[in-house]
Amino acid sequence: MIVNNWIDEENARATELVKTGNTTNSRAPLLVKNPKQPTPIRRIRSIYIQESHSLAFDKLVFEHKITKGKKAPELMEEAIELLIEKYSSKE
Repeated sequence: MIVNNWIDEENARATELVKTGNTTNSRAPLLVKNPKQPTPIRRIRSIYIQESHSLAFDKLVFEHKITKGKKAPELMEEAIELLIEKYSSKE
């Protein structure tokens, strides 16, 4: 039985090319990876608010969604940060 190790050979060749920084086709575009920041760990906190406030927040989230702005958790975190800044004791 003949064992075909072509994939191992290709992996070894690719690893060697990465180490040297060379490419087999120098005119080909290179993939540039942009590292993403990890998302913060979030917890669910249920709060009861007036319906008018809920509708206004939903409208704000929708407007940001159209413009590819901040998402609902980010907007809520920003609002909480403003509340903490306003009501925290100044010691």
